Amino acid sequence: MTRTLPGLLLTFALAFAQKPPAFDVASVKPNLSGTGGFSMGTSHGRLTATNVPVRMLILKAFHVKDFQVTGGPWWLGTERYDIIAKTANTGISDDNLWLLLEPLLEDRFRLRFHRETKQLSVYSLTIAKGGPKLKAHIDGDGGKDEPTMSGRMGSGKASLDAKKTSMARLADALGDHMDRTVVDHTGLKGEYDFKLEWAQEHTGEPAGSSVLGSLEEGLGLAGPSVFTAVQEQLGLKLESAKGPVETIVIDHAEKAALN
Repeated sequence: MTRTLPGLLLTFALAFAQKPPAFDVASVKPNLSGTGGFSMGTSHGRLTATNVPVRMLILKAFHVKDFQVTGGPWWLGTERYDIIAKTANTGISDDNLWLLLEPLLEDRFRLRFHRETKQLSVYSLTIAKGGPKLKAHIDGDGGKDEPTMSGRMGSGKASLDAKKTSMARLADALGDHMDRTVVDHTGLKGEYDFKLEWAQEHTGEPAGSSVLGSLEEGLGLAGPSVFTAVQEQLGLKLESAKGPVETIVIDHAEKAALN
């Protein structure tokens, strides 16, 4: 059967409009321990969350930052839940597994929302003077290498170790560690291997904007800021800019019943 261009466009539109599949089984229970600690994890199609605020579940479901979520009742930040959810697809990636939280939130918390795009402050990832310092990935294993990126945080330090990674994914990962969305404007289309290391305390302002921070960094008393690390280690640059950012507006939510 031959499809016309309008027919193909409609097919693509319907595909993108589809919501993520739901978990096959899920347990959602209020946590009344009164403690502040929480934990979340995924493994082979199984997602567990212990003592997690509903708002944090929303952030994970939509892969957004706190400032990108507005509206909703006050208790989204205070009511905590334990969740055990499973899908029969044990080969699902961790990133895709978190997306399954959206239909779970809609079902158990009666979450209703809409999306709005706003012009907000962002960081633009560009090429620094002197050019990029990136190693192009060379596929082994018959060209079947999978992209990987692992992050570490602790003792005041943070790092990203990446293999076969695009600049768009690097921008996304950097945004997870910063106070704004990071947008890839490098124009680099390849996939790269790299390691980035910086001091955790330097993630909210460009290098040089804090006199004390710059002095400590210059004297070797503190690790490099993420801004300095990106430039010195990767040959890239993070610059303040304005750009379109998708936000989630919560229209309605209800506390989940014990089940």
